[in-house]
Amino acid sequence: MKSKVAFARVAEQSAAGVQQAVERAMGLVAWDRRPAPRRVFLKVNLLSQEVMPGQCTSPWVFAAVAGQVRRRFPEAQLAFGDCEVATSRQVEGAVRKWGLLEIGQRQGLRFVNLSRSPARQVEVGPIFGRLEIPEVLLEADLLITVPVVKTHCITPFTGALKNQWGLLPRARFKYHPVVHQAIAEINAFFAAKLALGVADLTVAMEGPGPRVGRPKVCDLVMASADLVALDALAAQYMGFSRNEVLFLQHAQARGLGSMEVEVVGDDFAPNPFERGRGRDYVIYRWRDRFAGMPVLSAFLRQAWFFRPLGWVATQYAKRCWYRRQGKAQARQVCTATGYGAEFGPLIEG
Repeated sequence: MKSKVAFARVAEQSAAGVQQAVERAMGLVAWDRRPAPRRVFLKVNLLSQEVMPGQCTSPWVFAAVAGQVRRRFPEAQLAFGDCEVATSRQVEGAVRKWGLLEIGQRQGLRFVNLSRSPARQVEVGPIFGRLEIPEVLLEADLLITVPVVKTHCITPFTGALKNQWGLLPRARFKYHPVVHQAIAEINAFFAAKLALGVADLTVAMEGPGPRVGRPKVCDLVMASADLVALDALAAQYMGFSRNEVLFLQHAQARGLGSMEVEVVGDDFAPNPFERGRGRDYVIYRWRDRFAGMPVLSAFLRQAWFFRPLGWVATQYAKRCWYRRQGKAQARQVCTATGYGAEFGPLIEG
């Protein structure tokens, strides 16, 4: 059976144009037919404090999704958030600097730093075993995932399924050797709550993502209640074959959705991305080297080994790459497109 995936082009590079595309995409997949929930959580991507279009969920897409959810469920308690990465406490800075905190407050959404919120130990599955999961996620009736689509040096891209990697509040790095199975498992744990994915491709990212890639303006929003189908179409759009994306295969095998897609909305056409390579990103370059050495590969799961390496990579991305390359690329998006009204004040702020 084919699953519907909305493919909605942004007709105008403006807040109104993005809002129209998001509303159309969500409407095409009839996302709101479930009973009214008491609590809804929106999972955004807040990877970095540095404002680089394509790196985090964009403010205009977040505002449009949040507005749709608020209008459909006016009595529900709405929250949104993300986790810290292993070596950088970036979330609270990112939510402010990217403007999402202000948008959330304006629309009545509570921001949650998932790495610092109350959590309970629960049995997740054979890979993760017992983990601390934030209570706000366990108590939510609906989860809506709002990823920005970008290449990734390991997975090989980030989309709707990979966005749930950020629901794990601590020590995700130790699962990198089994990342594809782990992505499927965390999505299986939350499957009953995951109602919708809205993928932000207004400005995506290509090359050595997820942190030091290049913005790719796509003027596109995709949506589906089936996250496997959503990522299958995103992969096709980006130029990946299904066989390259192992987490899709694991997710489909676990019954989380179908890679057979019915495209609704605008005409679909691929737009191949430049792929991410581990050698282009320092932390993955060294990870790949260690993974190939039996004596050292076990160290990849150890915090005392990984954290210093991750810290160096984070400092490089913030203090070297962004200052020398990233900020100029971000400004180019602002000057060359209508997205300058969205990102320009944030970059200079």
